[in-house]
Amino acid sequence: MAAAAKLQLLVRQPDTASILAGIPDLKESGLSRVPAKAAACSPDGTKLAAVTDASVDVYDLVGGKKVQVLQVNGTVLVDWSKTGAYITTAQRPSKGEDGQPAKNIKVWDVASGSLVLAVSVKSVNKESWPILQWGHGDEAVYHGVTNTVHHYKRAEGFKHPKKVPIKAVASFQPCPAAGKQLLAAFIPESKGQPAVATVMDCSGAAEPVTISRKSFYRATGASIMWNASSTACLFMVTCETDATNQSYYGESRLHYLPADPARADSACAVAMPKDGPVHDVQWSPAGDYFVVVAGFMPAKVILHDDKCKAVYDLGSGPYNTARWNPFGRFLAIAGFGNLPGDVVFYNKLNKGVCKQMGATRSGSAVTASWSPDGRHLLTATTAPRLRVDNNVRIFTYYGDKVCEQPFDILLEASWVQPPPGTSYEDRPPSPECISKATGSPSGAINGAAAAAGGSTAPAKATYRPPAMRSLQQHLQAGAAAINNGPTFSLAYDNSSKPGRITQTGKQLPPGADFVSKAAAKNAKKRANKKAKPGGEGCVDGQEDDEAQGGPSTSGSVGIDAAVAGLNQQMSSVDLGDADASDAAQKRIRALQKKLRQIQQLKDKRDKEGSAIVDNAS
Repeated sequence: MAAAAKLQLLVRQPDTASILAGIPDLKESGLSRVPAKAAACSPDGTKLAAVTDASVDVYDLVGGKKVQVLQVNGTVLVDWSKTGAYITTAQRPSKGEDGQPAKNIKVWDVASGSLVLAVSVKSVNKESWPILQWGHGDEAVYHGVTNTVHHYKRAEGFKHPKKVPIKAVASFQPCPAAGKQLLAAFIPESKGQPAVATVMDCSGAAEPVTISRKSFYRATGASIMWNASSTACLFMVTCETDATNQSYYGESRLHYLPADPARADSACAVAMPKDGPVHDVQWSPAGDYFVVVAGFMPAKVILHDDKCKAVYDLGSGPYNTARWNPFGRFLAIAGFGNLPGDVVFYNKLNKGVCKQMGATRSGSAVTASWSPDGRHLLTATTAPRLRVDNNVRIFTYYGDKVCEQPFDILLEASWVQPPPGTSYEDRPPSPECISKATGSPSGAINGAAAAAGGSTAPAKATYRPPAMRSLQQHLQAGAAAINNGPTFSLAYDNSSKPGRITQTGKQLPPGADFVSKAAAKNAKKRANKKAKPGGEGCVDGQEDDEAQGGPSTSGSVGIDAAVAGLNQQMSSVDLGDADASDAAQKRIRALQKKLRQIQQLKDKRDKEGSAIVDNAS
């Protein structure tokens, strides 16, 4: 817990901001209740920008003193550059003395307090903030205007921008990797033309070179996410209307674009595990995996690698949020907002295998974030989403709550990054803590089973002939549905089992739908029969019956045996049980249908000879 003592939180209440430190007892440390209508800590954890009516004050988090004052009034939003050398401020749109739009987006040099760049924007809101996008190491800053993206270089003093023409561009994102000048851009659907997602190389002096590109319909907005190594990019596109009329909130989809010209053909739509919206998508900080939470409740959680191949199924549940720890080792899946606040912690092992470490619940939580040491998860209940029971809670990586502090009104809570010289190691989970966290629920289940009089040894099942097993399963399922009532749940799907996702046979392209082994085997059989000279294919449904161990209709002996087996199944159906009568009637109709099909084959055999029946099998 020595590293945990250095962890700090930034909390913002109405008109004030404070730094809290000390786990489990959070207390004000360094800065206490400084005036702030908005606040943000620098990425290196050394400074705090606090917005007031007349200025933006910069505080030193180590000494707790004010080190800079930026004279800009009416600031509503503030953002730091990637290195913390510059601050971007936003004012509400207005007109200057000459009647032209005033330059309301400004970039300030923190060290000198001087203004280095100013541009005008017609609309300023939290959804589109930050408007200016910084490149790696603050080497450049990008600003989007009509049909163009302006590229300002730091070496040139942020003057004389390079203009990158992109017609009708709505959003863009530069890559985060060093030494690359890649730009991902989104063009929305307009006037019957499809939307376009593209990745371009802007390093040359001439026009940008397109690396990969994908077009699609029903897309009016997009969120762009690069992986850490800038080898791939994800576009989560949204549409205000749902063409299927399944949601009032429109629809959302996910598209994958590689940043390698050799893999340009791998651009695809990410296959969703079930119908419904895409709730959250997060790249691992290592850049080798991304997790998708999608589908109607209970939502499905799937882990993909950086080649867009689904590698692990984490099951389904009431989830809409995914968070990686800073090292990409631990993963938290949670359901906030209107969901009950369940949080499940996973440890990502080799080849994408995820092992659950623990679970907890943080009711009414709004946000979640991992600590810089990667061992604690912070959840916060904030206003205006919820104006009662505002609090912050801190959990360990295996689900134990170590801290909770209430607030009258809490507007924001976030971790402060460690100052330079402070480093945390990527440590694996402690076996003792994991066994303690996972041992209690298991013990509770075993205790409940023992209290109910259950035996640890499984009861020996009654032997049933193979021909009777399928019918018995149908009858048991029908009786269970009647006796136990509906089993549908919006929270959990018992039929969804987590585990590794494997594909047999030929490697499918990214985004392709999965094909079961039985379906692929039947398709191969049909193709082989068509390729044979004089082949007439197979009887519909015959291959499926054979794949499932059903009766074979090949030859005279096979037909007679099938008829005898079906008659035996029909005679053994008991209609005396009212609970299972409906299921039994359905089974009888299915058996009668098979008998009619067999009779047709027998008539055909008598008419044309048994050779045709043998070819049909």
